Amino acid sequence: MYELRESAIPWRGSALGVEVPPVAPVLMNSLRAVGYDAPAALADLVDNSIAAKATRVSIVFRSTPEPFVALIDNGEGMDDVELVAAMRFGSRDPGDDRMANDLGRFGLGLKTASLSQCRRLTVATIKSGRLAVAAWDLDECRSRGTWWLERGDEESIDPQVKELLYASGRGTAVLWEKLDRLSVSAGDRHGGLDAIMDEAADRLALAFHRFLAGEMAGEFSIDINGRPLPVFDPFLEKHSRGQTLHGETINVHGHAVHISPFVLPFPSRLKADELARAGGRDRLKTGHGFYIYRGGRLVVPGGWFRIVPADELVRLARIRVDVPIELDHIWKIDIRKTIVEPPGALRPHLKRIVGAVQARSRNVYRHRGNKIEDKVVSIWARHELRDHAAAWRINRDHPLVKACSRAPSEAAVADLLSLIETSIPVQDIYIQMTNDLPVAPLPELEEVELEDRARRLVDAFSDQSDQVKKILRELHITYPFNANQDAARRIAEKLLK
Repeated sequence: MYELRESAIPWRGSALGVEVPPVAPVLMNSLRAVGYDAPAALADLVDNSIAAKATRVSIVFRSTPEPFVALIDNGEGMDDVELVAAMRFGSRDPGDDRMANDLGRFGLGLKTASLSQCRRLTVATIKSGRLAVAAWDLDECRSRGTWWLERGDEESIDPQVKELLYASGRGTAVLWEKLDRLSVSAGDRHGGLDAIMDEAADRLALAFHRFLAGEMAGEFSIDINGRPLPVFDPFLEKHSRGQTLHGETINVHGHAVHISPFVLPFPSRLKADELARAGGRDRLKTGHGFYIYRGGRLVVPGGWFRIVPADELVRLARIRVDVPIELDHIWKIDIRKTIVEPPGALRPHLKRIVGAVQARSRNVYRHRGNKIEDKVVSIWARHELRDHAAAWRINRDHPLVKACSRAPSEAAVADLLSLIETSIPVQDIYIQMTNDLPVAPLPELEEVELEDRARRLVDAFSDQSDQVKKILRELHITYPFNANQDAARRIAEKLLK
């Protein structure tokens, strides 16, 4: 552990005050605990690549002999002076004006994101044909007790990383070594790092899906060990059964916030490739809510900000909110760019817009993806009761039910039973129960009603005495007689005589 000694702290002062600079190794290690995980850290590096006007980002990693992770882009690159400035902690004022494609803010992302995962960060960059290399090594800074930025040359760069960097003739490579924070155990380096990078691939594909689709700045790609990331569309905008509601633009502090609501198709209506494009079945289930974009980059992938309670009926609702980078301060964007909080002035508008989206989502769920205006003669009829309770009963007006009532035949009964089995309103019942809404209890039949039913059963098998005896022996365990077993036994005893 670094020993903090008074003599190790340079300071200047006067009678009016004392200049107390931070102790390098202490502050550097403290900043490692900001809360990045590997996908969020890599996303911060991709932000820098986009700001540098890169069209291609390649992420490479290796587990043996010594693990490393590197990100190489074909952006504008930096000269020697720009590189040293970029490696400085707190190199930018968060209040400075920035270009629309500049996704940075605090001047900490490159350093804190990288050093949250590794103990050695090397940046190699080419601009105007000239290479510049610099590195932060926490162990070296600790031994020196100061902000010691190492300078390097091309020999200090991994050959694979150097080859990718030189292939474009310009750009920047960020190399992580001494990976002490990537949860890669010595006995399972390969499998552990593979799993981490698989998760990173999914997270990056979602965070930058609008860039990967060419929507934000034209051609743009990200690949990991040569495998291109897929292009997601969490809103399925072009699906024939999806719904794009009327969008709004709201002025906040002189800047436009664009809000676009969507309702996804019912899950059973999606083909395998459409489900994959939406992010998979799990994301379809959990990814409802607000999608907050900052400069086109996804910051928050769902959630309702306590504006409305989430329930099963709104699982298909998605609301895209485009926030300009100029409003970072009122959205409380954190250093990792993973947490935001909508400003108070915008919350009433969001709540109003959510109401319409929720209603559409509920309708899609309740109609199982069918158009709401279509009339369906269902075997099951939902009955709304008091206190938001519901009951599901057989529709006596259904043609098959009527056919069995008028002229019952074995075939007609078989058709009816098959229809009942295959059309139980499981989804509707599930939604009712998971939202803590009551379901009507099963009716309790009086003993006289149970006896009437038992007599009809016996009459149906009047020519089969053995079958009648079996029915009556088991009457007390047969639904609905089992609800009142004492009465069932009395009825069976009476009918056996």
